[in-house]
Amino acid sequence: MSLGEFELIKKYFCQNDRGTGIELGIGDDCALLNLPEGKTLAITTDTQIEGIHFFKNTSPYYVGYKSLLVNLSDLAAMGAKPYCFTLSVTLPEANEAFLEEFSKGLFTLASKVNIPLIGGNTTKGELSITISAYGLVDAGKALRRDKAKVNDDIYVTGTLGLPGLAVELGYKHISIDTLIDGKDAFTHCYEKSMLIEDRCEFAQKLVNYSHCAMDISDGLVGDLKHIIDRSNVGAKIDVEKLPKPSEFTVYNLDEEVQDKLCLYGGGDYELLFTAPKENHDKLEELSKACAVKISKIGEIKNGTFEILKHGKMYHQNVKSFEHF
Repeated sequence: MSLGEFELIKKYFCQNDRGTGIELGIGDDCALLNLPEGKTLAITTDTQIEGIHFFKNTSPYYVGYKSLLVNLSDLAAMGAKPYCFTLSVTLPEANEAFLEEFSKGLFTLASKVNIPLIGGNTTKGELSITISAYGLVDAGKALRRDKAKVNDDIYVTGTLGLPGLAVELGYKHISIDTLIDGKDAFTHCYEKSMLIEDRCEFAQKLVNYSHCAMDISDGLVGDLKHIIDRSNVGAKIDVEKLPKPSEFTVYNLDEEVQDKLCLYGGGDYELLFTAPKENHDKLEELSKACAVKISKIGEIKNGTFEILKHGKMYHQNVKSFEHF
């Protein structure tokens, strides 16, 4: 016999609603929060839909983890400390095997960053997951897209392009025979792209050295253009400085394909940020302290947006991802 709505909520989601400042979590018409003085509340919402954001038959564990990760990535982009989140899940049926693994993935990441689930909704329909996440940042310290300054250096965390490669492999636009640890290329790349490390701890310290950041969800070029537009500046990036995953070498990918994936692939959920040149050494120290790789890939300037490779203008006839 399948679970009812309230039994489902109680069994899989009600045990994780405690946290500092949470006066009342799951079980009433609203949650009650007590916000600390001097803090700004950062709010984000993201929806993951089967067939759009993840392939059909993806491990429920991965779906649970990734659904929260994309929201934590937004909080990190503002330099906010995770505070709490809500979950609205639409399910074709109350499948306990799915719910068991989904909740494990969700709360594995939630417990890592200490963010409680304080409420939400369940309904029947095609599989989709919507999470709203809330974070706290010191008043006036939030990282914002409109704060880039001319002569700032441009950085990214981690590597770029692997999630984009997973998508290309999943749609069979690229074929690779090489195995890594006994796994075919799609399985290896897709698993890594679903279990991306959060950047919350790094971002909370980054606010001391940067004023401008966003997360890379729709591709480096498209997302950097958001910063350029909001800050009313130009930019120059060097393709040869883009941090590429080791898989690109192992799979012997064509260099032009590598560049395309790093520039336009999307789904990286790494931080793109700018910082004054004088903060470079401090950023390197922060990188080591948090064990988060950072790469300087260009600089903010007056004028237009230039993509250079070996000092020459570089063009690919590619658009960054948009839903519409």
